[in-house]
Amino acid sequence: MENRKSEIISFAKSLIQQKGYAAFSYDDISKHFGITKASIHYHFEKKEDLGLAVLNRLHLRLTEFSASIATSRESLEKKLDRFYRLQSEKFAANEICPVSALQTDFELLPERMRVKMQEISRLELTVMQDMITDEASGREADSRAMALVVLAAIKGSLQYGRVINEDMLPEVMSGICQSIIRR
Repeated sequence: MENRKSEIISFAKSLIQQKGYAAFSYDDISKHFGITKASIHYHFEKKEDLGLAVLNRLHLRLTEFSASIATSRESLEKKLDRFYRLQSEKFAANEICPVSALQTDFELLPERMRVKMQEISRLELTVMQDMITDEASGREADSRAMALVVLAAIKGSLQYGRVINEDMLPEVMSGICQSIIRR
């Protein structure tokens, strides 16, 4: 039973990456798994509950990543590579970052999901800023601006790649590393 719940969360995340939160339904999930909508409601009474489960999974993954790099003595390039792999490891063709997809749908999200989305967005920015601050010898103002640029570049490359059917992320990551390390 718990395995099915986890599968539903994973598939909902994939649907969010492909279509956005507002565009998927329990019908999509029931057809995919060959189960009734009632079976989905058994685990997640409302779509909001499922959305929160997806957000909680994203938050946990980002928190675990943050903890793993907090004490790491890896170079910024290695940390950025790990972040890139974290962001892209579960992306199938035509999917974008689930955080980005949910940020796009922010105004359509139920209030509890908005609050969690803001928490995840702040955490994502903090994680990136902390990685860059370590490399930038404490230039905090610079590191915040650079963190915003890096996140925008990563997420933007996924969007562009989706539209023109080209994997741009490795090239963008290379450019980011060259820009930051040369600073």
